[in-house]
Amino acid sequence: MDHMTALTLLPQEQLSIAHTHETGELNRYRRLALSFLPSAPHISRLMAALGVECEQRIQILRDVARQLELDACVSLAPPQESPFLAQTSRHFFVVDAAMGHDVLIEAEEAAEVTYRLFAWLLETNATPELHRPLLAFVAQKNNEYRVIQECREAGRPTWRSRVPDPDMSPGATLR
Repeated sequence: MDHMTALTLLPQEQLSIAHTHETGELNRYRRLALSFLPSAPHISRLMAALGVECEQRIQILRDVARQLELDACVSLAPPQESPFLAQTSRHFFVVDAAMGHDVLIEAEEAAEVTYRLFAWLLETNATPELHRPLLAFVAQKNNEYRVIQECREAGRPTWRSRVPDPDMSPGATLR
């Protein structure tokens, strides 16, 4: 893309896009926290913490919107899911390691999309009041992506199941 003709969004467009997407992310992380709760409470806690960070970013967006007198851009009820991410239909609860791995891959892909979206918002920003928050969001989203990636890569051995393994009954012998 020619740097002289780079797209520049209006502040209300940036606020609306960022708020809509971040609210979708908050809902997605809350859903993931509940989904992992029965089989991987440590991942559930991670997803809940990422949701709290989304809440903080949403509040920052509201504060900036108020400062710019663009409250209407962040006052509408955004959709439950981000329109920038693919929708999935699967069981609500993660029931085993294979399903957990697949869900973490999707979470990692969504985190990468979100990182790229906020990097694009920063690149197209021309509003000084939005520069510092967007710069911080890009760094946070990059960290979020890396944490989920590391969790997925290290996750297999830490799964626990509520159903006992039939080969590991008290009277079973190891081969």
